[in-house]
Amino acid sequence: MVERVPVAVFSDGRASVEGFTAKSREAVLALPLYRMLVKVLAFHGEEMERGDEIARAELASMTPYPDAELTVSCEMLREDASSKCVAAFAVPEESVDDIAAALDEAKLEVVRIDALVFGELRALWPEISSAGRRVVAIPEGDYLALAVLDGESLLALRSAHKSTDLKNEVLFLMIEAEKSDCAAPLDEIVAVGGIEADWGGIAPVRRVAAPPRERVIEAVSERTGEEGTLNALPASWGEVLEETRFKRKLRKWAVSALAVWFVAAAAMFAVPAAYGFMADRVKGLSREHSKKYREVSEMREKVKLVRKYSDHSTGVLEILKTVSERLPQGVVLTSWNFKRDEDVRFSGEAAVAASVYEFKDALSSAEGAEGEPLFAEVVLTGPSAGKGGSQRFDIECRFAKEDGR
Repeated sequence: MVERVPVAVFSDGRASVEGFTAKSREAVLALPLYRMLVKVLAFHGEEMERGDEIARAELASMTPYPDAELTVSCEMLREDASSKCVAAFAVPEESVDDIAAALDEAKLEVVRIDALVFGELRALWPEISSAGRRVVAIPEGDYLALAVLDGESLLALRSAHKSTDLKNEVLFLMIEAEKSDCAAPLDEIVAVGGIEADWGGIAPVRRVAAPPRERVIEAVSERTGEEGTLNALPASWGEVLEETRFKRKLRKWAVSALAVWFVAAAAMFAVPAAYGFMADRVKGLSREHSKKYREVSEMREKVKLVRKYSDHSTGVLEILKTVSERLPQGVVLTSWNFKRDEDVRFSGEAAVAASVYEFKDALSSAEGAEGEPLFAEVVLTGPSAGKGGSQRFDIECRFAKEDGR
C-alpha cells in the first residue's frame, strides 16, 4: 500500500494539515488560484521549442514585482505533432511572507506547491463532465476559481473576486480559451457550492454541491505521484528544503556516530578486538559524511556558477554602456577588448590630457549593481602626444577576482 502524501492547504491565513505521520513533517502545499500567477498557453510550430521561455515572459508580464526572479512550472494539458498546450504557474517569492509564516507556525516543510483548483476539478469531475464548452466556478474564500472546459480539455484558468462583474470575467476567459482552441459557444456555467452570483444571462447556470474536503485533499495527493504535474515551489524554497534535509541526515549520522563511539569506548576496556571493529565503523560513517558534504558543496558551487552567468550587470553591453556614459567631450575610443570577469581594455585619443584624467577618474568611481565599485582597478597608460597634437592613451579596467585571485 502506497502511503498518501501529506497535504497542507493554505486559506484564511492558516496552513491546515491533512495526512501527516510521525515520521515526517514534509508536505505538498495546495494554494488557491488567487495566490498564484497562472496562464494557459498554446504553442505551435517553432514556438514549441521555446515554450518555457515564452511562459516565463508571459507570467513575468503579470507579476506586480517586475524585478523578481520567477520559478515557472508548466503542466502539459495536451500535445500533438504540431502543437501543445500547457498551464503555466508561478508563485512570486515577494508575495508569500504570510504563507511562509503560517508554514513556520505549523512546522511544515514544503516539498512541492500545487494548485488547489486541480484537486477540486478532479474531485468534481463526475458532476462537471460533459461534451460541451462550459465554465466551472469554484469558491475559494472571497474569490472564484474560473475554469473553461471543453469536453475533457482545460482551455483557460482565471481567478476573480466575487464582487467583480462576473459576466465580463467570463467573457474575458472565453477569449483566452479561443487562443488555445477554436471558438465555440458557451453551453453552461457550473456553479459549485451554492454560489449566488449575477452571470448576466450569458449561459444557463447549473448548480452542483461542493466536493468533500477529504476527496479534494486526496486528489491533490494523487497528483503528487503522477509524472509531469506542476511544482511551483520557488527556487529559494527548494534550496532551503535541501539544506534542511541535509541537516536532518547530519543529525542522524551524528547520533549514530556518537552511539558507536560510546559502544567502542566501553568495549575498549572489556574486549579489545571489538574496539577495532567499532573504530572502523566510525571511520566509515565519517567517510560517508564527507562524501555527502562534498556533494552538497559541489551543488552549491554549481548554483553560484549559474547565478554568476545569469548576472548581466558585468556583461559586455552593460560595460559598454557604463564606459560610454562617462566619456568626456573630446575623447574618442579607437579600440576595445572585453574579457568577461577579467578586464576591459581600450585605447583612445583626446584633444587635451585633462579629459583623459577626468575619464579615468569617472571609471574608477563607477559602481556595480549593489553599490560596490564596478572595477577593482583602473590602470591608465599615457596620455602621450600623437599626430596633430592629440593625446593618445590606453586604459585597462580590471574586475575583482574571486577568492582574491
